[in-house]
This record gives sequence, structure tokens and C-alpha cells, in this order.
Amino acid sequence: MSPSFDFLPSVKNREATKLLPWAMAIMVYLSALFAAGSLLLHSGFDEWASSLQGRVTVQITGEEKSAIMSEALEIQDELRGTPGIKSVRILSDEEISALLEPWLGSGNITDNLPVPVMIDLETSDDAYVNLDALESQMRQYSENVYLDDHARWLSHFYNLANTIEYTAFSILIMILAASICIVIFGTKSSMAEHKKTIEIMHLMGAQDHMIAKAYQNRFMIYGIKGGLGGLVLTLLTIYILFILIQNISEGLVEIPSFPFLTLSSLLLFPFFFAFLTMLTARVTVLRELGRMV
Repeated sequence: MSPSFDFLPSVKNREATKLLPWAMAIMVYLSALFAAGSLLLHSGFDEWASSLQGRVTVQITGEEKSAIMSEALEIQDELRGTPGIKSVRILSDEEISALLEPWLGSGNITDNLPVPVMIDLETSDDAYVNLDALESQMRQYSENVYLDDHARWLSHFYNLANTIEYTAFSILIMILAASICIVIFGTKSSMAEHKKTIEIMHLMGAQDHMIAKAYQNRFMIYGIKGGLGGLVLTLLTIYILFILIQNISEGLVEIPSFPFLTLSSLLLFPFFFAFLTMLTARVTVLRELGRMV
């Protein structure tokens, strides 16, 4: 193990790298925020999509409630005898009202409102159901029947979610590249500030690895300080946004509890940035010292 010594001034003194912890805090904040958004989007969308997989909604419209209910009962009996369908259930008036209240308001759903009869059916996982043929079959009982296959429009949301995740990953890569550039600039500025000291140490027999170790230790401390500060700001921002989303979407969609387990991976960000800062500083110092010889 090479000996270690610290010839750099204290952090409180005015040196070229005194603002580096703040820069690293901002970079950790941005990168952790994008990573958290991607993780939450991925986990939340998977849970939501899995609840809709294999589910189909049948709507029957009409003017007379009794007539469309009679048609719905006939369609329900037909669907229960169709191979590949696991369960069939007509939604009650209370369930349909609960679905419409967030959009129409409480108490605005009256008997005069032309609300369709809705049938919820679930297909078997190991069977293929031709939904187009099924819709044609149901039209024998009613001309005003419509089949809503969630998989048809769910694929568009999959594409949107994948695009957002790839975009967040690209932004994360750019943030890492910007962080490396900041560390390189800070390291070179600090070496230029202490050029005379480094030259004297060389004359006294100091090896390049000894000087590089002093820089890597100092920059690792910068990375940890900035990373912890950025992580705290990230978790605080996510918590505030989560509370706001809960208040705004209350009654519209079901919001899960705060994802502590999913966000626990963000605890690694300060240590990753500290290692990245340390490694970048070491490589930069060794390259610059090689040019000075």
C-alpha cells in the first residue's frame, strides 16, 4: 500500500473545488429523480396492466333499461358457455355509478341518464378467444353491443411507458457524463492552483500515486457529501409529489402506498457518485502528472 498524505488545503479555504459538493448534489438530485420516476413508472404500470390483462368489457346501450337488461342476461348466458372465458359478470348499478361519479360528480347520476349495461368478462390465460368473432356473435342478441378489449389500447401505453423509460435512461447517461466533466474540470483547476506545490513534492521524491491518492480521497469526500445532500432532496421531492398526486387523484384512480422498497435502491446513488468522483479524479491526476514529467 502506497503512503498517503494530504497537502491540499482544508475545504473551508478558498480553493478551486470548494463548489464541487454543490455541483455533485445537483447531479445526484437530477439523476436520482429521473431514476425514481422510471422505477415508479415501470412498477406502477406493470401492476396496473396486469390487473387488466385478460379482461374485456361489454357495453350494451339502449333507451329502455328493461330491454337492454334482458339482452344483457341473454348475452351473459351465451358468454358463460363460450370456451376460453373464465368468468362473466354483469356490473350492478352501484358499481357503474361508482365508476361514473369521479367524472360526473356525486349525485348527478339519475335514472334519466342513459347509462349502458356493462358486462365484465375474464378470459383464460391458456386459451385464445377471437374477440372479433365474439362481438359478431353477441350482435345476434343486440345491435347496440360494443366490446372493449383493454389489450388493444394497452399496447399504446406500453409503447409510451417504454419511450419514457428510454428517455429517462438517456438523460441519466448525460447527467453522468456531465458529472465526469465537472470532476475533470475541478481536478485540473485544483492542480493548476497547486502546481508549484506539486513540482516541489516531485523534487522531494513524491510518487505520482501518492499525489493521486490525496486527490482521490478529497474528491471522494466531495462526492459523498454532495450525494447525501442530493439524495435527501430527491426523497423529499418524491414524498411531496406523492402527497400532491394522492390529493389530486383521490376518487379517480387508486394510488398505492409510498413505495419505500422500490426507492431503497436510490440509497446507492451517493456511494456510486462518490466512487465515480474518486475514480475520475485519480485518472485525471495521473494523466496530468504524466504530462508534467
